[in-house]
Amino acid sequence: MQEQVDNYLAKLIRHALIDNDDAAWLYGLDDEIYTNRAQIDPRVSALFDLLNINSLIIARPQRVRWSIITRLVRDNPGLICPCDCESLTFIHDIPVVDTFDVHAVAQALNRRKGCIIADTGIITTGTVSLEQAFISLSSICFATFVKYFADTLNSLHGYCNAPRPDTARIDEALTILSGTAPSAFPNPLSCEMPDSETGIIHAMDAAGKAVVHAGLVDSFFGNISFRKEGMIYISQTGSSLDELPGYIDCIPLDGSSTCELTSSSELVAHIKTYERTGDTSILHGHPRFSVIMSMSGPVLGFDETRFIEDIPVVAGEVGAGRYGLMHTLPQAMEKQHAAIVYGHGTFTSCHGSFHEAFERLSSIEHRCFEAYQDTLSKAGPG
Repeated sequence: MQEQVDNYLAKLIRHALIDNDDAAWLYGLDDEIYTNRAQIDPRVSALFDLLNINSLIIARPQRVRWSIITRLVRDNPGLICPCDCESLTFIHDIPVVDTFDVHAVAQALNRRKGCIIADTGIITTGTVSLEQAFISLSSICFATFVKYFADTLNSLHGYCNAPRPDTARIDEALTILSGTAPSAFPNPLSCEMPDSETGIIHAMDAAGKAVVHAGLVDSFFGNISFRKEGMIYISQTGSSLDELPGYIDCIPLDGSSTCELTSSSELVAHIKTYERTGDTSILHGHPRFSVIMSMSGPVLGFDETRFIEDIPVVAGEVGAGRYGLMHTLPQAMEKQHAAIVYGHGTFTSCHGSFHEAFERLSSIEHRCFEAYQDTLSKAGPG
């Protein structure tokens, strides 16, 4: 358990969720409570007694993330409601409590996987492992980031209930925005097409690590696939994209295997995209500004398409249901080999290795950031 504590503390720093070791308190219950702290806070012990959990993380997020959360807490006392599809599905809403009162925090954590303590940070729990608490914390950071910038943009144009931001509010958003530009991450992926199962798995592993390290997805979300002849190799649902070996399914396209039971929930959308494009590689990430810009404007209907420059934005739910993105994404991918699913994330594809798909994913995120920055910079007082 101590090894888990140390690993997830390192992961919080590596993913830029916190500024340093002292910004997070991790606790895991085995035969005793293990932690990265010198002592166990009595309030933490009380939460382990009150809740059916075996792990808990308390963290003050990285400086820019915390400034965003602080603003949202002021604007949404008591409860923050995410606006992106993934967060609405996974965490629903985010309770806010004013101070670290054990009973108030326990009440919030009985209802949700995590909450915000206004004078402390984010607190999340897991019932099985620290991984669960880490995922919830990462998800809250993503959800609040997207909500802050999406609400700011849409309130400028009257697409949400919030009043139009005044000059001071726009200046505040621009100041925060200046610390959030996508990293200039060089494309590390080979241009050589893999020709064996070992080569494919190695290429998928390298692509997953690149997408995560470039900040184009949180590690436990998004997916990757590769098509070779009559087979598709695809990341398993819930797998960590920067730790893919052992979590990749190989699925025959003739339906002769049940491996798809553990595969990404977007498997069918991948298959249909391959059929429409003839490509061999697909990357799917949740780049923050691509998601934010996809929600610029009124809610997108299932049968509607809009564009961010030349990149189509379509609607669609995860899975293979009536409104599943399998019905909208493949056609949208056909021309540009890229599309953004409204409030969800970006898909890119290419023929050959993952090199070009990564280039597209990164380029679209940088273009979306620049479009957002340009819109906000031009906004004047109402």
